Amino acid sequence: MNYNNLLFDYVTRTQKNLEFIEKAIEEDPEKEVFEVTQLINSLLGLIVFPFEKFKYRIPRKPLSELENEGWVLPHVEGHFPQAPDLYELMHYLRNAVAHFNIVFTTDEHETINGIRVSNIYRGNKRWEASFSIIGLRDNVNRFVDLLHAI
Repeated sequence: MNYNNLLFDYVTRTQKNLEFIEKAIEEDPEKEVFEVTQLINSLLGLIVFPFEKFKYRIPRKPLSELENEGWVLPHVEGHFPQAPDLYELMHYLRNAVAHFNIVFTTDEHETINGIRVSNIYRGNKRWEASFSIIGLRDNVNRFVDLLHAI
């Protein structure tokens, strides 16, 4: 099957692959598939590529509005300010993913339950925040839905 609309077809295929892995682990928790790994891999096609294509069309909607709509805001680490709006949040997340400024966090059973992401510019950390895996996954879905509306 060929790509008709490269970006949107790629996003759709990435979502389907991620959902396939998530379903496989639900059906058989002992199966040797890694849904968090697939989520992080999928961020390239669900955040990085779309941000590059649509960065000037991503709304500068304040995070307070996003939170009221059900978005899960990241927990900012240290003294860094929260991103002011959706554009900057996705920009920071895009940079963290594209430059692999990611640290996995685990619970007391060593199960990955979140990621900490950093935005580093010319060696200086400008932002650091944590997402739960569930919150990150939900935000990715919301961002993809927004892309389809642009």
